[in-house]
Amino acid sequence: MAIHPLIEQDRDYIVALRRWFHSHPELSMKEFETARRIEEELNAIGIPTRRVGGTGVLGTIHGKRGPGKKIVLRADTDALPIQDEKTVPYASTCPGVMHACGHDAHTAALLGAARALKKLENSFSGEIALVFQPGEEYGAGAVLFVRDGALEGADRSFGVHLQSNLPVGQVAMNPGAENASVDHFTIRISGKSAHVSTPELGADALYAAAQIVTALQGLVGRLKNPTDPALIGVGVLRSGEGYNIVAREAVIEGTVRCFSEQTRAMINGKIADAARSVAALYNTTAEVENESFTRALINDAGVYAEAAPVIEQVVGKGKLVAKELSLGGDDMAEIIAAVPGVYAFVGSGSQAVPGSQLAHHTPGFDIDEGCLPIAASLYTAFALDQLT
Repeated sequence: MAIHPLIEQDRDYIVALRRWFHSHPELSMKEFETARRIEEELNAIGIPTRRVGGTGVLGTIHGKRGPGKKIVLRADTDALPIQDEKTVPYASTCPGVMHACGHDAHTAALLGAARALKKLENSFSGEIALVFQPGEEYGAGAVLFVRDGALEGADRSFGVHLQSNLPVGQVAMNPGAENASVDHFTIRISGKSAHVSTPELGADALYAAAQIVTALQGLVGRLKNPTDPALIGVGVLRSGEGYNIVAREAVIEGTVRCFSEQTRAMINGKIADAARSVAALYNTTAEVENESFTRALINDAGVYAEAAPVIEQVVGKGKLVAKELSLGGDDMAEIIAAVPGVYAFVGSGSQAVPGSQLAHHTPGFDIDEGCLPIAASLYTAFALDQLT
């Protein structure tokens, strides 16, 4: 394994940063102290910064060898509404909030890379945009940088994400699809109250909602090519005022996950059609709202060909493996759509560290911190390969 010497020199610094972020987690779009600490670290080494949105941070490094390409390096910064169950010294100090997805590590690794690249600025040309992006968990942050113009003129983008079911020392990446698009739908059913003994006098929103939930599953199973992965998941069904009252209202919330934009549009349209038609059958009405969190994450095949040998230089031959398709989403997809790039999944699991092999978004989640210098070296190596 070829950890960059400047990253190796800063190993303790990167680990300490990750632990600080882990113990001070902040929810999506509320990462104020996180952003302040990022700015503090970058400004201390002479990297200028500016805010993008309320809690996004953009740092810029200019190579001293003249003009050249512009490279985007991205890390996400937000935590999750989960209670940390670990008893380690760096456990979350914020009740009900936890870095359970590795964003603390992504941030620390990019800060470590920024320190190395700043020291090396005399050896490369062009520009490096350091994107510390809030709000990944709800697809709110990447689009801020796109709309802001921070990515304009950029030639390549690169990001990393930890993966707990991959051992430390391996990296997973594909020359194409990795993560699904994410859409959130809300269906509000309006009916009419009545006593349960006289249902014909009312309009049962709860029953209509239950039939809609059942009907939605058929949209994926019967209207889509089985070789085109997609999913409709319903996570919320709220209804009812009493055991003996016909429910006058119901709310359904769920998500659509796809890899094809055509399938994505078809399924979202059919959800609205199904909800309204089933509701009408039971003398109720349905109002449907859709919110797009992110498109599917599709790595650029050309950038994959450029990045793959660089990654293998860091982790070794045979340590770059194929990434299993995931119906989880990541709004790095919006950055790659704007700037050709790739997203590398860095192994963070080991038997030596309790919690490091648990699934992401779980209360005991942790990482083997041996993954941190790998992630930081990947950022560094990708940028140097592109700019020197």
